[in-house]
Amino acid sequence: MGKLLVFGYFGALNFGDEWTLASFLRGCRQLGLSEEECIVVSRNPSLTKSEHGVSTVSRRFSDIGRALQECQWVVGCGGSLLQDVTSFRSLAFYCWLIWIAKSMGKKVALIGQGLGPLQRPLSRRLARIALGLCDWVAFRDPVSFQLAQQLGASTSHCIVAADLTFLWDDLPPLQPTYSLAVNLRPLSRAWNEPALWTILGEWAEDRQRFLLLPLQPLADELALRPLAERFPSDWWAYRHWRDGLEGIARSQFLLAMRLHALIAACLLQVPFVGLSYDPKVDSVLGQAASEHLVSLDEILSRLVETLQQVSERWDLEGRDRIAEFVQRQRHAAQRNWEFLSTVTW
Repeated sequence: MGKLLVFGYFGALNFGDEWTLASFLRGCRQLGLSEEECIVVSRNPSLTKSEHGVSTVSRRFSDIGRALQECQWVVGCGGSLLQDVTSFRSLAFYCWLIWIAKSMGKKVALIGQGLGPLQRPLSRRLARIALGLCDWVAFRDPVSFQLAQQLGASTSHCIVAADLTFLWDDLPPLQPTYSLAVNLRPLSRAWNEPALWTILGEWAEDRQRFLLLPLQPLADELALRPLAERFPSDWWAYRHWRDGLEGIARSQFLLAMRLHALIAACLLQVPFVGLSYDPKVDSVLGQAASEHLVSLDEILSRLVETLQQVSERWDLEGRDRIAEFVQRQRHAAQRNWEFLSTVTW
């Protein structure tokens, strides 16, 4: 059984990516592949090793090249790795990794994968080439699959599955101490923050202290700081990815930007409203949760109404609808492993 090189946005203390890696490693164990047979590419190898108990390698080209010599398979795990909104350099790095792996005769798979946005013509070309080089791709939503087709990439080796974290069942108990938990992340685009402060101010009048929930330290703390300056609130200490789940379990209601905060709310059955800043939020949560999502452009016109409707309807119909959505996503996420179970490792 050959070793497996796993790559993604790991080692940056991002809740969603670390939760995805933990979900992937759990699935590997169920297939009989132990942590000792996985090598994870990480921005912080020592942190990833301590959190997940795996062998790690830095993102330096020379280190990856040596690690590839030990591996039979290379797997891009979760997230939207092929996108250029966060960074074109990141997209180029992942495309290079796929190319070099194939040039060394390795099998390459992408699982639980989003695709895009791809703003540059060169980005679209690189993504098309990278997808064509892969032996197998499981997208986490239909929109990503459709974008692959629009790029002109071959999709004969592609399927639609779901985000790996929907299979996670090791959830903390609900201890709803705070009436509202808020997660925000910094954005390069302008949006109507004053409207959000006004709306949250109205909520704060008849509620207890807010819980401020950073799910990537420093970055989210910067985005949440104006809220801390305006309203009675407590900071949730985030040191390990499991702290993200624990924080959401402490809230009676979640208002969040980050996709995996909203997925966690679905799994934990915590009522939520998502501030949709990226197409991936809408495409992953889909029609089932569309009533829970408000785009940044609609904060002033729709957020108050959406908060009220979700609060009022949660016990009547909202909880059951989200539970059905989660069950469908669990079945879809299992498709990631149905393929890998047929692979001769």
